Amino acid sequence: MSIKFNTKNVGLVTVLALIVLSAIVFYTLSDSLTVVATTANDTQVSPAQKDPVSVMYAASLIRTFEDSLGPAFQANTGYPYQGEARGSVQIANMMLDGLRRPDVFVSAGTIPIMKLMNATDPLADWLVKFGAAEMVIAYSPDSRFFNDLEKARTGEIPWYQVLSNPDLKFGRTDPELDPKGYYTILTAELANKYYNDSGIKQRILGEDRNSKHIFPEETLKTILEQGQLDAVAAYKHEAVARGLPYITLPPNINLANPTFSDFYKTASYTLEDGKGQTVFGEPIYFSFTIPNTVKNLAGATSFATFILSPNGEIILEDQGLNFIKPVVEGNMEKVPSDIRNEIDQKESMQVLTSEK
Repeated sequence: MSIKFNTKNVGLVTVLALIVLSAIVFYTLSDSLTVVATTANDTQVSPAQKDPVSVMYAASLIRTFEDSLGPAFQANTGYPYQGEARGSVQIANMMLDGLRRPDVFVSAGTIPIMKLMNATDPLADWLVKFGAAEMVIAYSPDSRFFNDLEKARTGEIPWYQVLSNPDLKFGRTDPELDPKGYYTILTAELANKYYNDSGIKQRILGEDRNSKHIFPEETLKTILEQGQLDAVAAYKHEAVARGLPYITLPPNINLANPTFSDFYKTASYTLEDGKGQTVFGEPIYFSFTIPNTVKNLAGATSFATFILSPNGEIILEDQGLNFIKPVVEGNMEKVPSDIRNEIDQKESMQVLTSEK
């Protein structure tokens, strides 16, 4: 039996074989190049390959964190940033109730974090104070009292005289949920003493929890910008971040100058939290901690060190928050080493600067 080959078919088979062989070689080379590229860039991890960092922070920092600090942190470290803004006391209460488990908690003042540290089952062991705030009166450019508020800003008329007008719509936060709420009350009480006029606080605020004045911390400035309020109690950095005009207050009452700490302590507010904790006037320091329930410790440590880094300092200062020499309170040994190193570097830099 003889077998005959069709030369045309042989040619076609050869061509097909060459095509298949070329494809195999191409994909093999592609895979090799991919491996080489991956190996060469394995130190550059994309944000999608890192776990997100959950940050709960004082709502007075919402513009600073969402528009500046958060995006800069993500771009610099590759960690996806997830922020949530609320009143600092409210955040502490939610954490104690098990409703939130952030990786980082940034608080206005130290009392909210101290609540976590002093709990029966402590949720935090330490805090770092990193910035100082200043109480001011922010006001709307569209307010019908704008001219009077401007005169108060320039010192032509007393600020408390303008705010005492019963027709002026004034806003503040709840002292039971937000430190700025009780700082406002303390500032007004100090004004009574500083100006030797016992009626200033009552004329401006009415009752400590006057429902006509109290709004959520997360929305207070938005309500002001929408023209529903004429003026609000604010931190200086909030007004700066939002481009709002503001009235500065004397250092004796603005809770920003440590020189007047003894005078600040003469004012107090007792929280209605069932424990009767009394808050005394003191310089306002923003602080952070990494709770014991942290899920992403590496990411949380990275965020905390970014706050303390030169980039973080520039952003915070640019937004109106006065950056201070970091101060640790609590168990120093439980502070992550990267954070301690960042603090030590800042102390070394300050010593070198002072020696020049």
